[in-house]
Amino acid sequence: MDATSSRPAPLPAVLGATFLASVSGGALASGVFFVARQEYGFRPFDNLVLAAASGAAYTLVARVASRVVARLDALTGPRGALQLSLAVWGLSSLLPLVPGGGAPGLWGATLGGAIASAITWPVMQSFLGAGRSGPRLRAAIGWFNVTWTPATAVPLLLMPVFAAHDVRYMLALSAVTNLGAMAFVLRFPPRPGRESAEDAAVATPPAYPALLASVSWLLPLSYVMSFVLAPLLPERTTQVGVAQDWGGVVAATWMIARVVVLVAMWRSPFWHGRWGALLAAAVALIAGTGMALLGASVGVLVVGLALFGTGMALTYYAALYYRLAVGRGSADAGGRFESLVGLGSFVGPLVGIAAYSLARGADARLLTAGVLAVVTVAACTLAARPYRGA
Repeated sequence: MDATSSRPAPLPAVLGATFLASVSGGALASGVFFVARQEYGFRPFDNLVLAAASGAAYTLVARVASRVVARLDALTGPRGALQLSLAVWGLSSLLPLVPGGGAPGLWGATLGGAIASAITWPVMQSFLGAGRSGPRLRAAIGWFNVTWTPATAVPLLLMPVFAAHDVRYMLALSAVTNLGAMAFVLRFPPRPGRESAEDAAVATPPAYPALLASVSWLLPLSYVMSFVLAPLLPERTTQVGVAQDWGGVVAATWMIARVVVLVAMWRSPFWHGRWGALLAAAVALIAGTGMALLGASVGVLVVGLALFGTGMALTYYAALYYRLAVGRGSADAGGRFESLVGLGSFVGPLVGIAAYSLARGADARLLTAGVLAVVTVAACTLAARPYRGA
């Protein structure tokens, strides 16, 4: 083992790269649907198709991210692969600004960003988790979570500024933020740190594999819900009376709630190894999504989004911690985690597409909620099995 590979990546550098890349992630995962509606006239059905294609690309690439990095190892190493993925992501974000690019430019930016980010995040998480365990790993994940989550809200919160000039700049912002992230990555060691299997076993309680198995069903469910909501929020905010240019700000409610809960999880051990935390996550996700989809006022929509953000935080933090603790911070562990995220981001829009193919307006939203309820019951049933066997 060489000296470089035996130490974890410096946490401040990881967090700096994470924040800037997550600003790009917010534009790609949420802002793109507001750009599509305002600049290109996308309907809810069109946005759902865009989201499904993006989710499919992300899922497939994230699942093989470790193999892609291994293939690039001799040429670039893990750090170089991370730099390359950030560069491709940033350059693809400029496609909508190419004269005459039109909607194909938006599609290119979305799919290019999905593919590149599916390499970025497993490798970033590997640099975060490898070489850390127990309290050090929990602390690092805490810093990671309270860094990336507020960053994803930045594009939506800046939407009124972008809309006053050219809303496509919301996507093009990624070219700037990813360049900054690449500068932070220069401070990473060439490879993620390593830890002995014996040390990792001591720091991993025996209940963690069962908790991981359970939350591995809740994680994609949470992203199914997220990617049912995200393509519909431009329409939902307008329906409840929010001005078009301020819809992104209201939509960011769930992201703000997620940050607050992640901070609480970071600073408190109440959820470590607790099945009750996963139950609370499921309840908040179900209640919040229902209110956000069907609420008839701004107040109900905002409360629903806040509850949804709470459930997302509980699920995400637990899933990432248990995955990295059990998987010892490998790129493959990060890839498996991100492929579950991608699976949810693919299935979610398909739920909406099925509903909006059969109905429109309020009927489509009711049908979406009904289909989503069936998916939720199935996922929660599967998530409960490890608890019954524990």
